[in-house]
Amino acid sequence: MSPSGGAEPPPYFAGAAPSGAGQPPPGWSAAPPPPPPYGWAPPPSGWGAPQAPRPGIIALRPLGVGEILDGAFTTIRRYPGATIGLATPVLFVVEALQLLTSYSFLNGINSGVTTSNDVNVTNITNAIGQVLTVDSIVAVVTLIATALLSGIVATVVGQGALGRPMSAGQAWHSSVPAIWRLLGASLAVLFIPALIAAASVLPGVVIALIGAGTSSHAAVVLGVALAVIGGIAGSVFALYVAISLSLTTPALMLEKQGIGAALRRSRVLVRGSWWRVFGITLLAGIIGAVIAGIIAAPFTLLGGGMSGIFSGSVTTQFRFTTLLLSGIGGLIGGVLVRPFTAAVIALLYLDRRMRAEGLDQTLQQAATAGTR
Repeated sequence: MSPSGGAEPPPYFAGAAPSGAGQPPPGWSAAPPPPPPYGWAPPPSGWGAPQAPRPGIIALRPLGVGEILDGAFTTIRRYPGATIGLATPVLFVVEALQLLTSYSFLNGINSGVTTSNDVNVTNITNAIGQVLTVDSIVAVVTLIATALLSGIVATVVGQGALGRPMSAGQAWHSSVPAIWRLLGASLAVLFIPALIAAASVLPGVVIALIGAGTSSHAAVVLGVALAVIGGIAGSVFALYVAISLSLTTPALMLEKQGIGAALRRSRVLVRGSWWRVFGITLLAGIIGAVIAGIIAAPFTLLGGGMSGIFSGSVTTQFRFTTLLLSGIGGLIGGVLVRPFTAAVIALLYLDRRMRAEGLDQTLQQAATAGTR
C-alpha cells in the first residue's frame, strides 16, 4: 500500500510485454498436435486438466464474452464503494452543472429570444454564445469525470482479478495522482479519431467553398461529392482508430505507462483482435444504453406528466422541474452504467494480455503465492 493509503497496482501488470510476447512459451510447439488415434473419445465432463483458479471477479484464463460482461457486473457488486460510491459524487457534479446549463438555455431562449418583441440577430448571437460557453464548461467537466472514473475502475479491476480488497479511499488515492495523465490520454483518444474524421471532409469543403465563391457549379458539386465520400471513408477509419486506442486507460493505470506509451500499448493489444474488441465494446454500450434508458424512463414520464401541475410559470418552474427529474434519472443511470462500461474495457485489456502474452499464467502464480 502506498504511503497515501492507496493500493498500488499488482506488480505483475507493470511494464510492457517482453520481447517475443505472444509467442508460445518454451516447450510448446507452434505446430498443431497430431490427430487422436481412431476410436478415441474425449473424457467425460469434469475430467482432464484442472479448472483455472478464480480468486476474484474472473477466472484466471482467457475470457469469453459472457465472462467479461459477468465480470463487469461482479466488479460493481463486490466493490460497490470503489465503483458506485465514487461514481455518485463525481457524476452528481456533472449532472448538476448540466441541469443548470440546460435550464439557462431554455429559459434564456424563451425569455430573451423567442418571446421578445425585439428579436434581432444580436439577441440570438448572444444567446448562442452564452450557451456554447457553458456547454464547453460542461464538456470539460464531463471529460474529467469520465477519465477519473475510468482510471478508478481499471485499478479496481486490476485488484479484483485476484480478489484483493479495495476500499473507495484506496481506489481514490491510487487514481488521483494520475489524473493529468488520464485526462491527456482521454483527450487523445477522443480527438485523434475526431481530427481524422474532420480532415477527411476538409478538402471537399474547401473545394465547395471556392466553387461557391467563383460561382462554379461544377466545383461545388465536386466539393460536395468529395466531402461525402471523404466523410464516409474518414468515419470508418476514425472508428478503427478509436477501437484501437480503447484500451489506453487500463494500460496507463495498470502498467504505469505514460500517455504516448499507453496509446501505443493499446494499439498493440488490439491488433489482430479488432473485431472482437469492437463487438464486445458495442455490446457493452448497448447494454448500458438499455439500462440507462429503463432507469431514466419513469423520471422522464413523471416530468412530462407534471406539466399541468406546475402552471405558475411555464417557462421556468415546469421546465426546471422537468429537467431536475430527468437529471435525477440520468444520475442514477450513469452511476450504474459508467462503472460497468469502464469495467468491460479493463477486462478486455486483461483478456487481450492473457491471450497474447500469457498473463493468465502470471496471475495464476500470483494467486497461488497469495494463498500460501
